[in-house]
Amino acid sequence: MSKIILCTSKKAAHPFIFLNTKVEINTYEELCFYIYNNTVLISKSSLSDKLFDWIRDEIDMPELAAKLVTLSNKTSFAQDLLVEILNAGNYYEPEEITNYVEAWQKYRKLTVNQRKKLKADGYLGYKRYIKAASIYDDILDDEKDISDKNFLGNVYHNRAVAAANNFDTEDAKQYFLKAYTLNRNEESLKGYLIVFASANDSTSIRQEMRKFDLDDDNFENLMLEIGDSNEDVREMTIYSMLQRAIYNRMNKDMIDYDKRMDIILGKLKDEFREQAI
Repeated sequence: MSKIILCTSKKAAHPFIFLNTKVEINTYEELCFYIYNNTVLISKSSLSDKLFDWIRDEIDMPELAAKLVTLSNKTSFAQDLLVEILNAGNYYEPEEITNYVEAWQKYRKLTVNQRKKLKADGYLGYKRYIKAASIYDDILDDEKDISDKNFLGNVYHNRAVAAANNFDTEDAKQYFLKAYTLNRNEESLKGYLIVFASANDSTSIRQEMRKFDLDDDNFENLMLEIGDSNEDVREMTIYSMLQRAIYNRMNKDMIDYDKRMDIILGKLKDEFREQAI
């Protein structure tokens, strides 16, 4: 669900940064939007004096800051503090806040691994691939105790996406294939074939596709999908950039292939540096 952020409150001279996602917040409204959509990524420890001081000094909400300081000493749940923040202004309607509270109550009833997956999915959405991969691996350590094959397959699929974006192509192939055997999701099979294509010629790709009863029409569709993108490559994920590079290589356009691979490698270095912080 998207929402236009119409800011009527004071804009901070210095943004507050949620370190685990590197998202910068400049206004009360932006803080509310971030909370509403990223609760699973906000821990009690991140709701500290640093945030309370920012709320008091940067966006000029001293009463809210004082309430949060008092409440933080009384509650063990980050969500109690988050609801207090949401209720302090008019960005969300009361009904929306009620829905938020109800959604969080349902969240608390999920299994540990279901909650872990939601957290990992959140990091994946912010391209924090190392963090996401670590949590997915934690879930997969309990694989023998997970009976829901579809859930397990989806974990493997997202773990493969994290691996592909970190250029761990062998792991990505393994995870996509495992995902497909569990969830029979065509997206998982397509992910496997795209990563397989990154290191093989068209003959080998066709042979591999036939193992899954896919014919030449499927091959052409896969190649078209890899190449069919009008996005600026610099705005794409590494996995998407890799698809475009594969398309260039298949069409013997080595100049564009080399350019895209240079961008991919540069982006990889930047993301690894950022994720290591």
